[in-house]
Amino acid sequence: MYTRRRRWKRKAKRRSWLPVVLLLVGIPIGLELLTRAVTHAAGMNEQLAGDAAAGTERVDAYRLRFLGSDRQPFEGVDNRGELLAARSPLMGYQLLPDQSNSFWTINEQGFREEQPISPQKAEGEVRIFVLGGSTAFGQLNSGNEATLDSHLEKLLNDRVADQRANPGRYQPATLPFRADQVGEALALPARIPDRQYRVINAAVPGYASGNELALLMQHVSNYNPDILIVLNSYQDLLLSSEQAASDIPGLDALVRGERESSVQQVQASIGNWFNQLYTVRAVDRYVLQSNVAEDESAITLNLLTSPEGSLGQHLPADEAELERRVARYRDNLLQMVRWSSSTQKRLLIGVQPEITGRSTEAMTPEESAILSKLSSTYSDRIQAGYPRLVSAAEQAAGASANARLLNFYNLYETYEGQAFQSPTSLTDEANQIMASRFFEAIVGDLAIAPRPFGTVE
Repeated sequence: MYTRRRRWKRKAKRRSWLPVVLLLVGIPIGLELLTRAVTHAAGMNEQLAGDAAAGTERVDAYRLRFLGSDRQPFEGVDNRGELLAARSPLMGYQLLPDQSNSFWTINEQGFREEQPISPQKAEGEVRIFVLGGSTAFGQLNSGNEATLDSHLEKLLNDRVADQRANPGRYQPATLPFRADQVGEALALPARIPDRQYRVINAAVPGYASGNELALLMQHVSNYNPDILIVLNSYQDLLLSSEQAASDIPGLDALVRGERESSVQQVQASIGNWFNQLYTVRAVDRYVLQSNVAEDESAITLNLLTSPEGSLGQHLPADEAELERRVARYRDNLLQMVRWSSSTQKRLLIGVQPEITGRSTEAMTPEESAILSKLSSTYSDRIQAGYPRLVSAAEQAAGASANARLLNFYNLYETYEGQAFQSPTSLTDEANQIMASRFFEAIVGDLAIAPRPFGTVE
C-alpha cells in the first residue's frame, strides 16, 4: 500500500509596507529636524519664527470676526480675526464702534479714525469721506497714520500751511496789471481755499459697490461730506451676480443648518500645521525669497464671496456673468453719481489698483511670491474684467459734471519698490502715491482762479 506524499507549497511572502510607510514619514520628519538644527546653528530660528508670528499677528488683526445681533460669534464661521463686524440688514454687515489694536482704531461711528466725528461740521472745515473695501480701508497697513485718507489729509493741510507761509509761491488773488507778468502768475501752482481739511475713512474690508451705496445713503450722508471718494471695483468682479452686496461668508449655509464638514475641518487644520513647519518657512523665505509671512492667508483675507475655492474660481467664467456683475457695478455707481448731483457734492470714483496691473519686471520678490500663488485663470479673468469695469465707471461718471473717474489699475506698473502686500492690499509707501493722485484731482477741483486786475472783491 502506497502512501501519498504531501507536497508542501511554499507560501508566498507577503510584502511588508511598513518600511515604505516609515520612509515616507521619516523623510519629512528628518528634513524638518535637519532644517531646525541648521537654522538654530545659523541663528536664524528666531528670524523664521518671528516672521511667521509677525505675519500671523497682522493678518489676524485685519481678519473680520462676525458677530450676531446678540454680539456673539456665529458658530461655524471662521472667527480667528480681531476686526469685529456685526450683521446689518441694510448694509450686509458693518464694523462695530469703539475697537482698536496695534494696527488700527475704529471710532464710535464705526469709521477708521482716532477721534469721533460730529454730524455738525466745525466752521471752516472741509469734509472728505472715503468709501470702499480693503484697499481704501488700508488692509495690512502698519497703522491709521499710514492709510490713504491719512496721507491725503496731510497733503491738503500742508498745502494750506505752505500757502500761508509762502504766498509768493502760489497764484495771487488778483492778477498783475502788466501782461508779461500775468503769464508768470498763472504758471504758479493754484491756491486752494484756506480751510481745515478732514479726510474720514469710512471704508469696510470686503465691501462691494452695493454695500458702499447703502453705507452712503444710510450713514455717511448724515455727516454732510463736501467731497466723496469711492475707491472700489475688485470685489464686484468676485461677487456673484446673484448677490446684491457682500454678506457674511457661509451665513446662508448656517441658516440652512449646514456646517463645515469634519473633512474640511481636518484639511484646514493640516494646512495650518503645514504652514508652521520650519521647512516650509525656510523654502518660502530663502528659496522663493518671500519676506511676506503668511502671504497665502493674506491673499484671501476677507474674501466675502464663499469661504471655499480659489480667487480664480470666484471670477466670472463666461461673458454673460461678467456683464451682469459689471452692470451691477455701473448701476450702483450711477446712484452715487445722482446723489452727488442732487446734493451738489463732488464725487471722485477710483478704480482700485490690483497686482496684475503691475509689470512683472518691476515686481519685488514679495510680490512675485504673491503672484505665483495666483492661478493663470485668475490673471486672465482679472485682465479681461478690469477694462469692462473702467468702461462702466466712465459711463457713470459721465452722467454728471460733479463726478470724475481716476483709473488706478496700472498706477504701480513700473513703481520701484513693493506696492502690494496681497492682490489688492497696498504697502504704506504705495498709499502715499495714490494719495498724491487724489490730492492733485482735489486741488484741480478746488483751485481758486485769480481775479482780473482791477476787479473789486
